[in-house]
Amino acid sequence: MADLQQMLLIVLRVATFIVVCPGFSFTGLPNLIKVTLSFGISLVLFPLIPEMGSELSTLALILIAVKECLVGFALGYICRLFFTAVEIAGKLVDFQVGFSMGETFNPSLGISVSNYGQVYYWLSMAVFFLTDLHHVVLQSLVQSFTYFPLTSQHLGNFGVEGILKLFVQMFETSLTLAAPLMIVAMISEIVLGLISRSVPQINVLILGMPLKVLMSLFFTLIFLPPLLNGIKETLPKMVYYMNEFMQSLP
Repeated sequence: MADLQQMLLIVLRVATFIVVCPGFSFTGLPNLIKVTLSFGISLVLFPLIPEMGSELSTLALILIAVKECLVGFALGYICRLFFTAVEIAGKLVDFQVGFSMGETFNPSLGISVSNYGQVYYWLSMAVFFLTDLHHVVLQSLVQSFTYFPLTSQHLGNFGVEGILKLFVQMFETSLTLAAPLMIVAMISEIVLGLISRSVPQINVLILGMPLKVLMSLFFTLIFLPPLLNGIKETLPKMVYYMNEFMQSLP
């Protein structure tokens, strides 16, 4: 019975992490795949985790189960923040270019997305898997059982300071990734303003939108290598913050 309880607790932490982390699941992914992936990882982890020893009472099992869900949710949420930061960078570009007016609901993600926001999101997803970062994230998830055993009931002192630090990092990352194309869009606005002053006969309102779109697409191709390098440098930080969070738990 103790082994069954231990397996249940492992599944709860892994499943909540899988459901929240965008790298392993999204809204359009069938629930059967999420459940299968969660159980598959849990079965691999079960022999590697020290046994709890004695059987837990019903009340203790419920409390620890809630704690496991919170830990898995917190680790997955840290990963989600980094993907969200990249997506926000794309939305900032969309706002400057004018694509934000064309946001549509994406059923696979479950949210309204814009053009550059979606492009940035899938670029981050590609980097996540091509750089083998998903294996490193899973390794951190495995290490969480060492930092924070199943029977531990102390939730640590990560606190408000850690959360604020993480959110500041996210906004800084978003602005850094979006800055090149935002500058291009602002320069386009200045050029259009000069044109309207120099040649009043030109309808800048009609000329401005396609010009900014064309400029953004052109410079996106130019800035694509630095953008990918920026995403490649940003996403590994999720592992650092996951480890920092786990070290604050004991």
